[in-house]
Amino acid sequence: MSRRRAVGEGSVYFAEGKQRWVGAVTVDGRRRKVVAKTKTEARKRVDALRRAAEAGEPVGNGNITVGEVIDRWEQRALAGREIAESTRETYVWCCTKLRAEVGGARVRSFHVEQLEAAFDRMKSARTGEPLSKSALIKLRSVLGQALDFAMRRGLVAHNVARIAELPPTAARTRRARSLDVAQARRLIGACEDHRLGAMFIVMLTIGLRPGEAAALSWTDIDLDAGRLAVRRSISVVRGMPTLADSLKTQRSRRTIDLPAVAVDALRRHRSRQTQERFAARSWMEPSLVFATSQGTLLSPSNVRRDLAVLTERAGLGDWRPNELRHSAASILCDAGVALEHVADLLGHTNTRMLEQTYRHALQPSMRAAVDPMDRVFGGARHAS
Repeated sequence: MSRRRAVGEGSVYFAEGKQRWVGAVTVDGRRRKVVAKTKTEARKRVDALRRAAEAGEPVGNGNITVGEVIDRWEQRALAGREIAESTRETYVWCCTKLRAEVGGARVRSFHVEQLEAAFDRMKSARTGEPLSKSALIKLRSVLGQALDFAMRRGLVAHNVARIAELPPTAARTRRARSLDVAQARRLIGACEDHRLGAMFIVMLTIGLRPGEAAALSWTDIDLDAGRLAVRRSISVVRGMPTLADSLKTQRSRRTIDLPAVAVDALRRHRSRQTQERFAARSWMEPSLVFATSQGTLLSPSNVRRDLAVLTERAGLGDWRPNELRHSAASILCDAGVALEHVADLLGHTNTRMLEQTYRHALQPSMRAAVDPMDRVFGGARHAS
């Protein structure tokens, strides 16, 4: 004869309508139910609920799905964040991809092997274009944030995204490189006659992000003082370049002194652009420092193409705009500038990225680029 279960241990019974075993237990004054194919599995799930409650772990609605958790996080937590539109688009893409891959899973039975299997599918070509390791890292991070959100609300007991491993064979993204001083000089020489050459020289010498450089207005630049202000950025929204007041970080809004080589390039560029505007039938944005031949916002893909043409012309091979920013940091590090000031110059919130990427410890001020770049590339400030 089986013993009577003690109060609080819960009960297990067979539900004819569902053709499943149902376990029920009272936790925190609420009746919780679990469903399983076998009586043994139902009992295990009831015992797991009871043990979690006794251990003080959150016991949420076992029927909630991973997709519903992502929905709640996106609507409640992500919506209130002050982030650049391009960054928000990345988050939204991650949420959409995660819903498609694991959104239907019940959180009560969502386990790490299930998530790792989804990563394996996404890094292969079976689900469309294979995702790189960096894309999978973003997906894991976003899911981790959503599950942390759910844990704080008692919806999830464990965060499997924090322990999931990525596929070891996932393709790595191209590692960022940096030009050395000799290569940088060759690129500057190749830039002199190109309509966007001044843009690349500015990015190379003070480390602007491509979107920051493309968003510069002539009202942001004082060539007599040799200074520019970073106030806006360009991001791609629904496939179109869009001007935005929001920047990547709070420290991205900054004023930077310009080395002479950048001032000279901007003076030449302003003169050429004035002639180009007079010759054009229409010019959409007269305040833009760098624009298309119709005065409209530059497309990042066209900027990448133009830089690749220039670097090939200089005999350097194919280089990307972000690598000019990386080059600026590397050249300054090699020149002995302090990390804190290179971080200020680049608009980083701290030195972590620099410490992970560069070997040298640096020095301060938004003028950090001027003297080292003038020493490296020569020249003194010229009057107009």
